[in-house]
Amino acid sequence: MGCQNSTNQVNNIQIKSNSNLVLGYWGLPLRGQPLRYILELANYPYTETKYTLSQATEWFGKDKQELQLDFPNLPYLIHGDFTITESSNIANYLIQLTNQQYLYGEGQDKYRVDNIRFVCDELTAKIFASTLQKDEEKQNQLNTQILPKIKQIQKVLASQTSFFKKLTLADIYAYTTLNYFKKTYPKEYQQFAFDFDPFLKIFEEIPRIKNYHQSEKYDKL
Repeated sequence: MGCQNSTNQVNNIQIKSNSNLVLGYWGLPLRGQPLRYILELANYPYTETKYTLSQATEWFGKDKQELQLDFPNLPYLIHGDFTITESSNIANYLIQLTNQQYLYGEGQDKYRVDNIRFVCDELTAKIFASTLQKDEEKQNQLNTQILPKIKQIQKVLASQTSFFKKLTLADIYAYTTLNYFKKTYPKEYQQFAFDFDPFLKIFEEIPRIKNYHQSEKYDKL
């Protein structure tokens, strides 16, 4: 799947089909992972610039100043002469680029999809932030900021293996968050395993996702 014509019209911006798409982010899944899933589902070619935490100066000391991004941040996207930042903004661009508008959902469900999407995106950031804290503060963040949101997701998902009848951004973002929660807090995850494990498995069995997870491109936690 990809561009068949010499150019691809995206939000009134013409992109040459042979322009290399570069996604820049930390060498961790986190907020960059849904973007990778959108590209993998479309089998759209892209390359990555991954910044490690131990080599953060590559971003802060060099690329942040030199890439000429309007609002320098990670993740960033460079596609030909076009550059943008902010993860949700990039996700919207990629959906248009790869013609996967179905991921938004249909009718009023679009707003529910975004509700789940933004809650999960923020929760992923909170889980990561908690890992940087000392034990007492970490436990406090887990109890007050993370577990209550996880329980809300559990309530909304209920016994379903997808939030809606078809795959949407809600599933992509929720998978990213729940998988990260499972890896980061395996003991606490167990109380949710009955509801979340089938959901995670269904997503992982999507052929292109399965192939991606088995490839060297996938950053394993």
